[in-house]
Amino acid sequence: MSETKSSYGSIMKATSIFGGVQVFNIFITLIRGKFVAILIGTAGMGLNGLLLSGLNLIKTFTSLGVAESAVKDIAKAHNSNDKVHIRTTFQVFKRLIWFTAIFGIIATIVFSPLLSKFAFGDTSKTISFMWLSITFVFGALSGGIYTLLRGTRQLKYLAQANIFGGIVGLIVALPLFYFYGIDGVVPAIILTAFANYLVSLYFKSKIKFEPIAVSWQDTFQLGKPIVQLGLSLTLINILAAGVAFTLNAFISKTGTLSDVGLYSAGNAIVEGYVGMVFTAMATDYFPRLAGVISDELKWKKLVNEQAELVLIILGIVLVLLITTTPLLIRILLSKEFLASQNFIQFAVLAIPLKGLVWVVGYIILAKGNNKLFLTVEIIANLIVLGFNLLFYHFFGLTGLGISLILSYLISSFFMLFILKNKYGFQFNFGVYKLLSLSLVTLSLCLLSVHLLENPYMYIAEILIVLFVISYFTYEFNQRISIKSILEKFKNR
Repeated sequence: MSETKSSYGSIMKATSIFGGVQVFNIFITLIRGKFVAILIGTAGMGLNGLLLSGLNLIKTFTSLGVAESAVKDIAKAHNSNDKVHIRTTFQVFKRLIWFTAIFGIIATIVFSPLLSKFAFGDTSKTISFMWLSITFVFGALSGGIYTLLRGTRQLKYLAQANIFGGIVGLIVALPLFYFYGIDGVVPAIILTAFANYLVSLYFKSKIKFEPIAVSWQDTFQLGKPIVQLGLSLTLINILAAGVAFTLNAFISKTGTLSDVGLYSAGNAIVEGYVGMVFTAMATDYFPRLAGVISDELKWKKLVNEQAELVLIILGIVLVLLITTTPLLIRILLSKEFLASQNFIQFAVLAIPLKGLVWVVGYIILAKGNNKLFLTVEIIANLIVLGFNLLFYHFFGLTGLGISLILSYLISSFFMLFILKNKYGFQFNFGVYKLLSLSLVTLSLCLLSVHLLENPYMYIAEILIVLFVISYFTYEFNQRISIKSILEKFKNR
């Protein structure tokens, strides 16, 4: 029992550490979004979203996944206290990221007319995309430093770098929006990337180790496995970025640029509130799962424990989100964005299902079955894209929220079917109980919003929120003693 509580505690600790930085970043992003909404409106936010989604598509393709891949080698060397290996790996990695930066610049310049035509229906933004190619240099260099911080487990410096980077980016962007309006979008993106690079340079100086000479022959030899692993991850990232870009472009062409802004703003709110959970899974859960994947009892136990805590945390966070959506939109954005309310509230119902899809998705990757993982990801992303295009066409922004529910419901059944037949895995009763309760309470909140009048709507929402917080807190306490957490916090 103590071992189980320790495992739950480890999961929760990782969620709080890695999620804390994510929460702050989301807070900065939402503040930025609030000012952007006021200063350049939905059209400006839509322009910003389309430009960034186009850049992310190119970045995902040209980065070759070397940052994610190199973390593994740097961390391995760091854990063995092999300083020579750390220096050698980082030297190879630095050369690789310079290659990816140049690759990104060339690709952006070459494909800028196509990106503009695909996103905006004409070539009017070709020059904008060309200017934005500069960000690949700053992004690659700062990303390399953050990779070093992650690999050497300098979590304190990594957290501070993210916090200061967010603040500096906000300070740089807002005056440009204020003085130049929508024309300040492109300069703001470039200067924000440069500001983040300057912040990362400061924190790189905190890590003291001498550079090491590495021949180009050794660079190619040592860099080959980094690139090979990175490419498999890149294919998945390209797919996700392509889906996002295609959806934004479709909304822009068949709807309006304001619809793109409303969707981007709504999506930012939904993803922002649950970002800490998914960040913790990507940063901590996957390495721990990979470490026990050869022990069937241990990895199945870990997956169920991770799923339970994910649902408990999401259960509380999401019921608060769905009941305060109109207020949050007014506070974080402006009344102009209230049209995204229905999308946000329907999309919230998909998040518990998304959480489970993420939890079990890492099983295939940890098992090393890259082909199966790629196949599953392609099918899942095509399902999401297909439903999004179909439901937006018929039901507008609200349809995008409904499509997410159906997409992740189908993806959940699809993933569980594969895992049961391939690895003999299935969730325990506790996971299904928490999932059912979360979906039922969120659905009741949604029904009260659309069917009840004031003050009955507020009474129903308050009762549901109180029940959810009480019950999920009880479930949390069964796994991790809240009293012990408070005592540790008090002692600190």
